[in-house]
Amino acid sequence: IEEAAAKANATWEHIIAGGESGVKIAENLGCMRGMRGNPTAGGFENRRDKKFQQEKVAEAGLRSVRQLQADTWPEVKGFCEAELPLIIKPVESCGSDGVKLCKTIEEAEEHFNLLMTGQRKLGAQGAAVLCQEFLQGKEYVVDFVTRDGEHKCTFVWVYDKREANGGQFVYFGMIPVPTDDPVAGVLIEYTKGCIEALKIRNGATHNEIMMTKDGPCLVEVNCRAHGHG
Repeated sequence: IEEAAAKANATWEHIIAGGESGVKIAENLGCMRGMRGNPTAGGFENRRDKKFQQEKVAEAGLRSVRQLQADTWPEVKGFCEAELPLIIKPVESCGSDGVKLCKTIEEAEEHFNLLMTGQRKLGAQGAAVLCQEFLQGKEYVVDFVTRDGEHKCTFVWVYDKREANGGQFVYFGMIPVPTDDPVAGVLIEYTKGCIEALKIRNGATHNEIMMTKDGPCLVEVNCRAHGHG
């Protein structure tokens, strides 16, 4: 890469992740090369980690989900029994991959073990499973772009997700929400707080937020542009 850049008389300006799996390496490479990007020090080496995201949002005083992460079932069994129904999902994923709403403790245990087995087969580093409160409400997408810490909302959508063909969270479409809609205003301000909590200073974010009876709550911050992960 260095040789090709030299031959083209080009210089490095930015490293942008084109998909979900490139977020960690893009951010860390950017920091190593001293480019405009996002800080990785202080535990932010992998800000796409869903457990980490919720912890930072909670620390910022914003609504976050109840959760427990582990790599063995006995560690989370009590939490799961108390939270039923609840969500069981991988720590790193996108597009609802591996996410399951479990309504019984047997179902939760089965999916937990399925995810742990699958991650180990793929050689995942520090594989674990995240058990979370099931957020009930309407799910929105709030897209942002950030430069030097200035956050601008580019679009607000509401998901049309339903059960279909054996899947619990199947995407049927997305409907634009006017930014002057009162709900959009609440979502935008909340999402901006989440982005700040994750110390995102540069780049696009594709944020999924659930509007619950208690107000907005983060589902996840995808630290890349809107699109297939």
